[in-house]
Amino acid sequence: MKWPYLQMVSDTMPLRALRSQSSPLYRLPGSALVLIACTAAVLLTIGLSAVFAWRDRNEAVQQATGVAGNIGLLAAEHAARLIESGDLLLTQAATLASPAGTPLPDDVATRDRMALLAASAPHVVGLEIRDAAGALRLSSLPDAAPGAGMPALKPNGMTIGSGRMGRRAVVVLAQPLPGGTAASGAGAAPHGWAVAGLDARAFRDVYRSLDVGYGHSISIMLPDGTPLLREPEGGGTMGGNPGDEAASHADDITVTRPIGDTGLSAAVTITTESVLRRWSERLWIYAAFAAAACATVAVIGALAIQRARKEREAEDALQHAYDTLEENVHQRTAQLERANAQLEAAVTDKEVLLKEVQHRVKNNLQVICSLLRLQAARIDERARRGFDESLRRIQTMSLLHELLHRSAEPAHINFADALRQMCDGLVRSDNPTAARLELEAQDWIVDADRATPLAIATSELVSNALLHAFPHGHPGTVRVLLEREENGMRLIVRDNGVGLPAGMPSQHKRPSRGGASSGLGLNLVQALSHQAGATLKIERDGGTIFTLTIPNLPVRQHAKTAA
Repeated sequence: MKWPYLQMVSDTMPLRALRSQSSPLYRLPGSALVLIACTAAVLLTIGLSAVFAWRDRNEAVQQATGVAGNIGLLAAEHAARLIESGDLLLTQAATLASPAGTPLPDDVATRDRMALLAASAPHVVGLEIRDAAGALRLSSLPDAAPGAGMPALKPNGMTIGSGRMGRRAVVVLAQPLPGGTAASGAGAAPHGWAVAGLDARAFRDVYRSLDVGYGHSISIMLPDGTPLLREPEGGGTMGGNPGDEAASHADDITVTRPIGDTGLSAAVTITTESVLRRWSERLWIYAAFAAAACATVAVIGALAIQRARKEREAEDALQHAYDTLEENVHQRTAQLERANAQLEAAVTDKEVLLKEVQHRVKNNLQVICSLLRLQAARIDERARRGFDESLRRIQTMSLLHELLHRSAEPAHINFADALRQMCDGLVRSDNPTAARLELEAQDWIVDADRATPLAIATSELVSNALLHAFPHGHPGTVRVLLEREENGMRLIVRDNGVGLPAGMPSQHKRPSRGGASSGLGLNLVQALSHQAGATLKIERDGGTIFTLTIPNLPVRQHAKTAA
């Protein structure tokens, strides 16, 4: 026998067994798991911050590229307007020149008109008329040098280049005078040029006033890529830090815009260093976010490690308590198993002893029967009849003890088996008229205290029917029926013989002391029925019917109720 609580405790899996059978992560200490989780969270935070910072860098570069494009467009439009106004002045100056075949003008009146024309445009330094060899013939400036700082003039189309007029740097616009010599063909050189000098400061002042926000430079480029004008001069940058004053790098941002149909272009260059420096000034946001997130993870991790340690200590204490309990359970189980073994041995000994007692009682009853038979052989016929009835009752009790000895439960027997063996013995011994005995019995396990009086009472009724129900050798039938009813069992012994005498009672009555209304057998049946807690009913219907109603109540309880 195993106690349920001990079975439950013995089947419980200890904590170390759970850890050994679980995943490798669970077998790690809780603090190690927290450190791993915190490290992963910190790395993830730093990685996300780096990704967002890199995306912000790309957006900063794209923003700088857009700014360079806008500045380049503005510079190109400004330069186109200046060149357009200079070209208009050149056309007006060319009308002052002599037609083809006539000498170029060099009079004071023409010079004065050219000075007034140049003064009408503030960004124009001066106007000049030059001959076919490029020599100065007429200038709006009184101190103009004859040919200093002039670019190579093109025979066809407008010539744009850099130079100087007086003491000022200018952007030179030169246009051939209309017409030519009389003998000149289509490819002949012009007989002169009209030249305008655009003040370089008109370009530079506008470029300096632009607030770009980055280190940058603005250039006017010739069609061959040569810079015509650059601000700032010397290859540096505007709007940057002192560290930006360096040569351009290959990774700088450069955007080029065409200047009308002149073939020139405006190029805006923003240094990558200034863009990255401005971007790096915003990195503190990502650094602060990462630092705050890491600090939060560190605080949570510290609390988690502290809790993990407490849980670990609690688990260790629980494991220690479990080990102690398991040890106590094993000790208690061993004690109970020893006690259980002793009880089982005692029960076995008791069963063996009880069977032996039943066997010895049966043997003793057989000896008593043998002695009575020996004694009956020496007495007369009338006294022998009483000896035979006593022998029959003793044999019935001996049969019950034999069945108890053979039963798997020493205190209970199958009453149907007892009826079969008892009726078989009665037919062979107490049947002088050769009456037929029929038995129908359902299995019924009953205790020995109730089986003994019921068996003796049934033996009395069956024996009495076989001996007295069929006088003068008349054939007949005695039926014994054991069946179940709603509240217990019912035992019926009936015959189709002559029936009971008229003076015999038909209902159960407690036998009176010294009463002569019934014989010894009927009184004995009534007393045994009362002892077994049964109710006896006698009926006359083509013979005699004895009915024993046996409730399911225990014998003692039924006896108290009947009393």
